[in-house]
This record gives sequence, C-alpha cells and structure tokens, in this order.
Amino acid sequence: MLADALPSFDPVAAAGALRGEDGFLWLDSAAPDHPGSQYSYICLWPVERLRVEASAGAARQLRHWRAQFRAERLAGGAPFQGGAAGYLSYDFAPAFMSRFRSRHTPIAAPALEFGLYDTVIAFDHRAQTATIYSAGLKPGDTAPDDTLAQEKISRLKAKLAEAAPPLPPPEKLTWMAESSASAYKASVSRIRDYIREGDIYQANGAALWTAPPLSRDAAFVQYLSGRARSPAPFSAFGVFEGRMIASFSPERLISADGEGRVKAEPIKGTIRRQEDETEDQAARAALRASEKDRAENVMIVDLLRNDISRVCTSASVSVSSLCRLESFANLHHLVSTVEGELAPGQDAVALLEAVFPGGSITGAPKLRAMEIIDELEPAPRGVFCGSMGWIGHDGAVDFSILIRTLECLPEVTRLWAGAGITLLSDPEAEYDEIRLKAERIMAEAGFPVVAS
Repeated sequence: MLADALPSFDPVAAAGALRGEDGFLWLDSAAPDHPGSQYSYICLWPVERLRVEASAGAARQLRHWRAQFRAERLAGGAPFQGGAAGYLSYDFAPAFMSRFRSRHTPIAAPALEFGLYDTVIAFDHRAQTATIYSAGLKPGDTAPDDTLAQEKISRLKAKLAEAAPPLPPPEKLTWMAESSASAYKASVSRIRDYIREGDIYQANGAALWTAPPLSRDAAFVQYLSGRARSPAPFSAFGVFEGRMIASFSPERLISADGEGRVKAEPIKGTIRRQEDETEDQAARAALRASEKDRAENVMIVDLLRNDISRVCTSASVSVSSLCRLESFANLHHLVSTVEGELAPGQDAVALLEAVFPGGSITGAPKLRAMEIIDELEPAPRGVFCGSMGWIGHDGAVDFSILIRTLECLPEVTRLWAGAGITLLSDPEAEYDEIRLKAERIMAEAGFPVVAS
C-alpha cells in the first residue's frame, strides 16, 4: 500500500474534476460539525465489480469475492484505504431475510453492486488534509504491486491537475407525488390498526415522488445543490450500472473497526429547526419531551440490540447513548447508540446480514413490519432505505442508511420520504413530517403537485 499527500484540501473541486471517471463514488461527510464527519472518500477505477440479485447465496458470494483481494492498511492513516464499496438496495432484503417476499417487481438494476477499489482519496476534515491510497491491485492477481500503485497515484494526480469539465446549470425539476396525501394518511391509519391488532409495535411508512430522468452531470449538479441546502454526515454520490445515487443521509446503519468494535446509531424522532433561537429552543425541548418520538426510538434500539447480538458477544452489547438530540441543517433528531464486539468467526458480511435492512426504516418486529410496508406502499423501494458504504482491507466496515436519497434511473428520478408510525401517530402530523423531509431535497421551492 502506498500513500501520497495532495497539496490542497478541496473535496468538492476534486469530485468535480473526477466525476466522469469509471466507477466514480464519493462517500461525502458533508456535515462538518457532526462527529461522524471526519472522513470523506472518492473511489475510482474499480479493479472488479460484483453485481448480485437477491438470492440465498448472496452473502457467501460477497464474502468470497471480497476475500480474493488482500492489502495491508497503513497504520495511522484513514480508516478506509481501499476495499469493497457500493450499495445494497432495499430490494436486496430477501437475500438476508429468506422469509420476506415482496409483492412488487424489483427495479431493473442490480440489487447489490460493489466495486473493489484499490485507489481512493481520503479527505480528513479535521486535519484538512487529503491523501491518495493505492495498493496496486489488478483483476485476477491478488498480490499488491507498488509499481502499479505508483502509476495509479500519478494518473490520479494528473487528472486532478486538469481543468474540470464545466457543469450545466441546475435544472428545476417538476416533482409528482405517486402517493397522494389522502393515500398516505390512510396507510398511517392502517398501520395503527395493525398495531392495535397486535401485529407490530411500529412501522416506517413512506411515500414516493418522481421527476424526469437526469443525465450524469445533471444528477451531479442536483447532488451539489442538495448538499449545500442539506449537508449531512453520510451523504454520497455514486454512478452504477443502471442507476445513479445521490444521498443526503444523516443516518449510519452500522460500523465496525478493524478490531471488531461495532456501533449502530438509529435515528427516530424529528422536528423542524426554527430560525428564531427562542422558537428553536422550544422545538428542541418539545422533541426531547415527545412521548411518541422517544417510544419510537427506544423500540428500535431494542430491535438493534437483538440484531447485533446475533453476531456480537452477548456481554458486549450495550446502549451507550439513548435519545440524545442531534441538530442538522434543517432538522433536529433523536439519536441513540448501540455498541458491541464481534464474536469470534464473525465478519463484516455477517454484520451486514444481521442488521440489514435497518430497524429504524422498517419497524418492530422487523419481518412483519416489512410485510405491512410492502402491502401499503405503491412501488418497490429500490435503493431507498437500502445502504451504501465500504468494507476495508482490514475488515472494518461503515454503512449509511439511504434515506433522503435521489435514485436516478434511466426512465425516472425517484425520491421517497418516510416516518415511523406508532399507535400515537396522527396521520396529518406524519404527512407533514414526510413533506418536511422531502421538500429539502426537491430542486424547486414549492411542494409538488399530487399526481391524480
């Protein structure tokens, strides 16, 4: 593994210069004051790609594919210095949960896609430094090659020195609601019925908006625009086969370091920030005191403790923080932290298998909540509520939950927004919450017309 420092720290300029490169993936910690925002990564030129549909052998296939490539991580450097990076769509869930079957036809794009990246730029936001890492891997040969690594570093530095191609002006997208307000409120009421009947304790119900398709550059411009309005610690922009993903996610699904120390940080509980400080203090106090929001959060914490316990030593699983308030550009959230230590013989793939899809965007109990979501929502979720992130050469892992995410397909651009529904939920308030989440991502100032 070789490392080479760049002379300047400017992730946005670097991403603009490299956006057209093969396998471009920007894992972008865009919220500078968030504790999860120390590092961003730009990944290029994957050595190999893995594209998998939801099948019973998918976890074994991912583990075998990743194990073919080995490189030593440089001590003291960025947590991710190359490895597997990509996404799992929500439609991949049956691969990890064999009892779940969706009524929807999956989107015609891979349910999982990873690239094996041996060359990445790591941006350390605290130190304001940027470093290129390269192991010099190539297809069919698992041995790192320092000569090849140096060639890739030189090629990347030359690309950064070139003038970036100009970007088009941002498009004003016309959004249409695929779930009417009345239909969404009815689904909230139906979820509450299921709770009364004892099927579930809560479920995360979502609504879908669509807009015309976007070119690669137009999607990147939309990402930069949304990034400026809604900076988030687990943002990302990636170009994949059959789809592009522009995510402004505030939520981590799961992480683990190379020593197997695991952390999950579920978000449940949302309120709009206010411009007036006195009003904003009142909003924060109201969220902290909200019985409904705290109940949501605590239930998902319990679900995650159970999920993590499947692959962690039982004595190590603990809740280190419960319902703390975190503030983002436009919203306040309640966030908790669940921690553990991987049991002997468990790895990053087993950890993903245990927790995916995340409890905060499904419900409790998870399987029944997913069945109800599938019954009530109008279309397959696609990448929404899936996950994006990386598995490093040392087995470390860090994945987001793909909420507040544009899915750019060849025929349409999709945006979902969801809310946790409990017995205490009010349909009007829940619809207001998903509007609040969606409107910050949409390109135009007003809210979209509801589709007939």
